[in-house]
Amino acid sequence: MSNKILGIVGSALIMLSILPTVSVFFLLIGFVLISIAIKDTNAFSDFIIGIVLNIIASFLFYFKLLAFIVSSLLAIFSQNPFIPLTFSMLIYLFIFYVLNIISAVYFKKSFDKLSVIYKNNFFKYAGYFIVIGAILVIFGIGMIISEIGWLLVLLGFFTIIVENNEIYDSEIIDTEVVEEKKRLIKNN
Repeated sequence: MSNKILGIVGSALIMLSILPTVSVFFLLIGFVLISIAIKDTNAFSDFIIGIVLNIIASFLFYFKLLAFIVSSLLAIFSQNPFIPLTFSMLIYLFIFYVLNIISAVYFKKSFDKLSVIYKNNFFKYAGYFIVIGAILVIFGIGMIISEIGWLLVLLGFFTIIVENNEIYDSEIIDTEVVEEKKRLIKNN
């Protein structure tokens, strides 16, 4: 399987990660597949840093969400548990927000390097959309903008496949011509 196909599959899986029940699995699979598709060590290391920060932010968010649900259920028996609970929830959301933005910046660095490697501006614009989406997630529109960014990553990998298939087709034709010439020379 080529790196471009792995990139397409990984990008598609990341785009599907909004589905709540399977989001963690799709994110992990998508990140691993795109990481395999990147062969440049600098781009790969930036992408890995982005992955780690994103996973930490997600787990912190899900951990605090679970703690909030459990505390809310236990609040039935308490007099006023919501003031400290709300404050701690805000702290966790702030940490999630900051880690998400830092993660998006590392993704952008990685996609900028991919843009140079593959000479494809879809990756460059995808990085911008992912960072802007991470910043605007607090206003509710950020997830949509981030999805547009991941769609641009997907389009970037699709255009690489088209270009490389044309190259592979011409290489196949050149190889057939060379083999035919060798056979003709050998027969004469």
